[in-house]
Amino acid sequence: MSARERLINEISQTPDILIKEVLDFLLFIKYRSNQEIVKKDNSHNSDLPSLLNFIDQINSETPTGDNLQLPRDLSKNLDHYLYGASKEEL
Repeated sequence: MSARERLINEISQTPDILIKEVLDFLLFIKYRSNQEIVKKDNSHNSDLPSLLNFIDQINSETPTGDNLQLPRDLSKNLDHYLYGASKEEL
């Protein structure tokens, strides 16, 4: 008798209250197994830049002087600056 057949046989004789526990445990093991596979796949891609390195690169390419030229009421009057709607007073 294979392990699958034995498991099915045991499940058919198990009370419902234990079935929920067994199901939760099985789903947990499957999830953990999938996470280990993903980690192994990611280790093969270790030559790719990490997210933080990518953010640092983008940050270094972004000019900081442009931020000083933004209007002070940009967040409040965004529709005005994008679509020409009337400005709200501060």
